[in-house]
Amino acid sequence: MIFNDWMSFIKPGVRINRLAIPGAHNACTAGMSRQACCQNDTVAVQLAYGVRHFCIRLDTDRKGNVVCCHGISKGQTLTEALCGVKEFMDENPSEVLLLDVREYYDQKLFGPLVMTYRADPEKVNEALARTVMPEKYAYTDFTEIGSVSIGDVLDAGKRFILMNEKEEYAYSKKTDINLPWEKKVNGSQAYKFTRETLRFFDDYPSEGIYIFQTQQTPNLGTEIGIKSPIKLDESLRGHFDYLIEGIRSEPRYLERANVIAGDFMTESYMKSSLILSLNLDKDAVITEKRGEYAEGIKWN
Repeated sequence: MIFNDWMSFIKPGVRINRLAIPGAHNACTAGMSRQACCQNDTVAVQLAYGVRHFCIRLDTDRKGNVVCCHGISKGQTLTEALCGVKEFMDENPSEVLLLDVREYYDQKLFGPLVMTYRADPEKVNEALARTVMPEKYAYTDFTEIGSVSIGDVLDAGKRFILMNEKEEYAYSKKTDINLPWEKKVNGSQAYKFTRETLRFFDDYPSEGIYIFQTQQTPNLGTEIGIKSPIKLDESLRGHFDYLIEGIRSEPRYLERANVIAGDFMTESYMKSSLILSLNLDKDAVITEKRGEYAEGIKWN
């Protein structure tokens, strides 16, 4: 299998926003409560499964530590969450990561009440410097993410893009991100969700990083109500190939398919395998390496 270094098979000129990339929704939630946990392994393990986009949301615990969170649920520190990532980058110099890092978004509760999440940017900078070394590895030489290719990043000797809409961290870049979501659709049962959500490619076009979410969202007032992510993922896995084949069979969707994010990306290689197969249809794979790539991303 080639999940450790699958980008070594990609044509250097392929733009990042036109490449099919496995993404981890709520990437740093391993070890959280059942209701908050969306991944069952560390970022380092997710990397070994082919994931290259990481949704990392932050808050501060009672001791003043910057921690990863999913809403009110808090988990490991940012430093702990990113442990092992630099080692992966050093061992796999062909790979480009998208680190999507910010405070968890404010949540409206009742009436005027709003739940806010805060993480001191200086403490975030310290954690990033200790782990992934943005001063050495973060690529910042761009204005529009749609113009950046895999080769641009690697030729500059860099390994990742630190995405943050406010550019509040050292070496972070404001990056056009489209993350379609509709409460009714994302809160529907697995069969309906997978049949309905493909239209998002038409309804929410983007020239930036397009994050197509393949996980449902538990919410009051929706079909699925309040269920744990693991239970939802168990039912959705049987329909995951429908989503990928729906993208593959429609040229407009195939062109726009970019980050395809999901929960429990290390449960098996299935999700990454199917997502990465789209790069063959996109003609993003180096011609003489297509056979090796196709064989290397097989998961069973």
